[in-house]
Amino acid sequence: MKLRFFSIFAFAAGLLLSSCAVEEVSVAEHTILAEMETDQTRTSVTEEGGFTWAEGDRVWLHTTSGSVVGTLSSGAGTSRAKFSFDTYIGEMTGNAVYPYNSGHSLSGDSLSMVMPASYDLGTSISNTNAAMYGVVNSKGILKFRHLAGVMRFKFKNVPAGVNKFTITLDKKINGTFTADLTADYPVIETSSSSTASEKTITLNFNALTAKSDISVYVPLPIGTYNSLELGLYDDGQAVWTYSKSVTNTVSRKSLKLMPVVTLGGSVDGDIEGGVVDLSENGTANSYIISTAGSYKFSTVKGNSSESVGAVSSAEVLWESFGTDVTPNVGDLVKNVKYADETISFDTPSALKEGNAVIAAKDADGNILWSWHIWLTDQPKEQVYKYNAGTMMDRNLGATSATPGDVGALGLLYQWGRKDPFLGSSSISSNIEAKSTITWPSAVSTSSSTGTVDYVTSHPTTFVTGVSSLDYDWCYSSRDNSLWTTSDKAKSIYDPCPAGWRVPDGGSNGVWSKAGFADKTYDSTNEGTSFSISLPSTTWYPVSGGRSCDDGSLGYVGYSGYYWSASPYSNFASGLYFNSTSNVDPSIYYCRAGGSAVRCVKE
Repeated sequence: MKLRFFSIFAFAAGLLLSSCAVEEVSVAEHTILAEMETDQTRTSVTEEGGFTWAEGDRVWLHTTSGSVVGTLSSGAGTSRAKFSFDTYIGEMTGNAVYPYNSGHSLSGDSLSMVMPASYDLGTSISNTNAAMYGVVNSKGILKFRHLAGVMRFKFKNVPAGVNKFTITLDKKINGTFTADLTADYPVIETSSSSTASEKTITLNFNALTAKSDISVYVPLPIGTYNSLELGLYDDGQAVWTYSKSVTNTVSRKSLKLMPVVTLGGSVDGDIEGGVVDLSENGTANSYIISTAGSYKFSTVKGNSSESVGAVSSAEVLWESFGTDVTPNVGDLVKNVKYADETISFDTPSALKEGNAVIAAKDADGNILWSWHIWLTDQPKEQVYKYNAGTMMDRNLGATSATPGDVGALGLLYQWGRKDPFLGSSSISSNIEAKSTITWPSAVSTSSSTGTVDYVTSHPTTFVTGVSSLDYDWCYSSRDNSLWTTSDKAKSIYDPCPAGWRVPDGGSNGVWSKAGFADKTYDSTNEGTSFSISLPSTTWYPVSGGRSCDDGSLGYVGYSGYYWSASPYSNFASGLYFNSTSNVDPSIYYCRAGGSAVRCVKE
């Protein structure tokens, strides 16, 4: 069967690519409407206005008898544009590549793509030439996804006459690359096996007519590069050069923003930079990572400016995908170092979703403080009805917000503690997720173990309660200030990222205000969708919890409890529901229990 239609709509959207063995497609009018990928992350190109089509853009279209080239005919400077192309022999197979370069080919599920050694940009100096692959889906829509990343360099006070920029890295960045189209996210990756000529890319553009501030964009295969050489030229004469042995990581569909360079002045930051300061816009006990790269954060207590003490070293305590797959050490974070009151680390070049905890230690190896590194796509904000508040679309530590996905369960917390414990690797069974460590046995609260100092220095130890204390892990007295409600400043022990906090509970809490009530339980996906957010529903999985008296994991797929920051007598209020459908937004639970957290925006 052939799919026949008058135009192909090419969208860069967030769906899985099908095999390249797409039904043959014939086109009556030789035009394509193309739209860029829109599901960007916080560190991607949307911060710069998004990828847009540019004058002169061309796409490569595969046919049964060769290829055809489409040229942009309208829509430059926008995310949606029209391409036109000449007649051709054969039928379109529904596969396309952007940008067009001579040498692209398709064989079975393998795409060979050419990344050129030079780009002639003319007046389109802001063109990213971001590599993408497109495929026609069952509805006849051509959808593009990114195959690589882009690095941006911004220069100030560039003199008139400059017309060329060069970049040289230590690995292959031009030539022929291969992408496996059977992968969920096909990519082209760098290789250390390359000739000298394959390590340089040149951008040629019309000579500047006056001193200007410019930005240049270099499309690069994903991977980690360990050196950087740059140059700006006026007809071959070097105006500015830079060379240093440094590390930079490029990830799929991201724009890596390099520090600004002022010619004749200074470099605003270190050009080798590429190191994202997670604490620049606010410190916290957890940080969200959505793209591969190099990161750092300040060694202070939670959202305060108070130092954690005399740090001598830093190390990863544990890593977990939140599934039944055991990660290897370094699968999520690696190269952890401490220097100058800052902890730095890298992710692999291909980011893997999950959770990790990094600890700062003193000279004797004692843990001074620890931080949760949450590797996931950027959580979405959901505005709850009746001005109840703006919540995350997922549990703290979850890598998904999709009903029935084990990644939606997230992590579990004891009330008032900043450090997480593992949840289940199943949506319906009490099977603890795998991690890189053997977790220590739970300890019973006592005058020595039931203190804030103890749990801070033992972030992986679950402290159980006793009946005489109503099963609170805190031994000597109830400390209602460990987590704080919205009428007070956010606590330094709050586990939520910067800008978020544990929500209020009780009759004035977010869930009561939003109108939570009895709902139909989804026994297939083990949870409940509530139509209390605008404009869509929100998913709450039944993630179970950890017992107040022994720390064991239980009730997964049967009941769920979500902490609030609101104390109630010797307990704490929260949201409770189970598979019999009853929902109570102000039920009370023992503080030593391990339950889920859903953060509210401050």
